[in-house]
Amino acid sequence: MIGAGPSGLAASKVLASRNVPFDCFEAGSGIGGLWRYSNDNGMSGVYASLHANISKESMSFSSLAMPETYPVFPHHSMVLAYLEDYAASFGLHRHIVFGTRVTSVRPLGDGGWEVVCRRRGGVAEETRRYTEVVVANGHHWDPRLPDPAVPGAEEFGGTSIHSHDYRTPDPYAGRRVLVIGMGNSACEIAAEISRTAARTFLSARDAAHLFPKMLLGRPADHLVWSPLSDFPRFLKDPALRLLLRLTRGAPARYGLPEPVRGPLAGHPSTSDELLAQLARGAVTPKPGVSSFGRDTAAFRDGSRESVDAVVYATGYRISFPFLEPSVFTASDGRTELYLRTVPPRVRGLYFMGLAQPSGAAFPLLEPQAEWIAELIGGAVALPSPTDMTRAIAREWRRHRKTYVPTYRHGIEIDFRSYRRALRRERRAGRRRALGAVQALPAVAGPAPAADAL
Repeated sequence: MIGAGPSGLAASKVLASRNVPFDCFEAGSGIGGLWRYSNDNGMSGVYASLHANISKESMSFSSLAMPETYPVFPHHSMVLAYLEDYAASFGLHRHIVFGTRVTSVRPLGDGGWEVVCRRRGGVAEETRRYTEVVVANGHHWDPRLPDPAVPGAEEFGGTSIHSHDYRTPDPYAGRRVLVIGMGNSACEIAAEISRTAARTFLSARDAAHLFPKMLLGRPADHLVWSPLSDFPRFLKDPALRLLLRLTRGAPARYGLPEPVRGPLAGHPSTSDELLAQLARGAVTPKPGVSSFGRDTAAFRDGSRESVDAVVYATGYRISFPFLEPSVFTASDGRTELYLRTVPPRVRGLYFMGLAQPSGAAFPLLEPQAEWIAELIGGAVALPSPTDMTRAIAREWRRHRKTYVPTYRHGIEIDFRSYRRALRRERRAGRRRALGAVQALPAVAGPAPAADAL
């Protein structure tokens, strides 16, 4: 197991409950992944004031609810405390090797995997052999900047950081700040900076739907469980657009352009604070950046603004530095994985949490881990590599019709659809495994000794 964030913990819990022997390697000195503020593995981009944008009810693992005493949207420190409680409740710490970074995972010609790791502060590498590898290294840790870079970016004389390195608004007090992006981080960081900055600009290439955290007195993510979620898409999209218009008002009231696509075509951007700061004029929305000067930014509408600092909230690359691209890669943010888990033609390699649902990810992790554990134990069998490849192609055709064709949305999934697909596949996998056993030829002679099993 690579990683002890939420995905690695869920997989560890399931494997431990089934008495499957495993090691979990974590580069940091504690569990939690991106939810550990200033994680010493260098991979967490959590900032000081961050709160979850998913409610505690929707965010909980299926086997352990978040405490009732938590607020609706808990602070990141509370989410980490919950993950610590999860790990302690199921005795997971004894399986985790902390301070150990996996540097190489290589398939062996005779089956199995060679895993090379290095302990923090050490020079020598250690090589181990495993029959299977579960990758749970996350997909919000490798900052992605505009490629190609915005013209003039190298000439800009102010400060420039990726949102991954943002922690507090203090360095931006009294300055003219440009935040680039329209995802959750961009919205929340722009709102926070605007409280003390001289000017705050929020630049987005494309118009996006901005959701309030609460809709009709309930957390917006509860829509995943509401009757609305059962509507066909051609009804769901206009219904959700109308609901946003009734509860939030028209985007023009906040100086935002009207999105061309429906609310379900992209990952939801959620922020009450940004809506308030836009309404106050503390944040000025701008279109995409066309170029930089030494202390200015020019925009696609022809306008130009004086800027002292830039925060790129432009998302993350999906990276596996320990895997050769010939083994697996996610070019253009697209993952060729059967049910977002299994590479069809690579045996014994599984990926956890490599999907971005419209709701919370945590409730999907344990079912995904249960399927992986069943595959490892032989309780279920996969379709043929050819059938899996065809299924992936069909899913990508549906995906292109559903979501915005951007890098960010390459791993976007619908929560309910994915959960149903997992259930169907586990049932089908049991039938395949049973059929394979029944198809084995009968062998005459005495049963093998117990120690040969």
